[in-house]
Amino acid sequence: MKTQRVRPVSRSCFRAFLLLLVALCFLRLSSADASENYIFAVYPVHDPNRMLTAFQPLADFIAAETGVPVRLVVTGNYEEMTRRLADGSVHFAFFTSSGYVKHASSIPGLVYLATYAELDAKGLVTPYYHSMIISLEEGPVDALADLKGRNFGFTDKDSTSGYKVPLTMLRALGMEPASFFGKLFFLGRHDAVVEALRAGSIQGGAVSDGTLHNAVRQYGDVFRVLAVSESIPLDAVVAASGVAAEHAEAVRRGLASLAPDSAPMSAFREQFGWPAAGFVVLGDEFYEPLRRALEPAEDAGEQEADG
Repeated sequence: MKTQRVRPVSRSCFRAFLLLLVALCFLRLSSADASENYIFAVYPVHDPNRMLTAFQPLADFIAAETGVPVRLVVTGNYEEMTRRLADGSVHFAFFTSSGYVKHASSIPGLVYLATYAELDAKGLVTPYYHSMIISLEEGPVDALADLKGRNFGFTDKDSTSGYKVPLTMLRALGMEPASFFGKLFFLGRHDAVVEALRAGSIQGGAVSDGTLHNAVRQYGDVFRVLAVSESIPLDAVVAASGVAAEHAEAVRRGLASLAPDSAPMSAFREQFGWPAAGFVVLGDEFYEPLRRALEPAEDAGEQEADG
């Protein structure tokens, strides 16, 4: 019987096989590492250390709902949060409403989960808040018109109540910020606008109603409200495309079940003074009125500013 001789595998083929095997193992390990941890990002509305303290209970809640450890991070700004949701290095995020309106459709696979809600003055749960333009009660500014030629502070260009909405309000009154004010400053955080106002470096600023409430509680009734916006949808919690569908759904259901006295909501009240009430599931269409309201500002383009 004639036997068939087996040709030996060449050294170059063997090396190629080993390289392929190592690559497959690396990809498997990388995939496993990614699935073992989720990153939950929040934006820098306050001091980062306070943000970490305030949001850690919510990060722990997400970990409990998914069964996956969650690491909490505070992004340097809104742009970083958007970029990281898009590239998959962030899995869950507490997303400003204007940021959600502007960027959600451009982030592949982004999933809306729920909308943060607060208790209003009547004790009712509401998914809305307001932007306010303020000055000091004893300062030289009694009305919006008095701000002409004076210094003004916004928070961040992706902030809803600290920039987007007040920008739209001012433009509706014919007050183009770049030419109406003396100098414009983007101060990063809502509480920084309050401090700049108190220090006299600005004579007017835009903040959320919650920020003003906390400032009055801390410093007394020393502020003057110059303008109040219409109701603004509150922030959205979102999941990136890399989150397993069953985990996204578990977090959505869990958020909707959170009560005002839950640990995450209690942390918001203790750290920020927010009248936190929980979350409601409303869908992307809830943000459509805000999307339409901000279109004129987006179409006109945003002016560059000093500061």
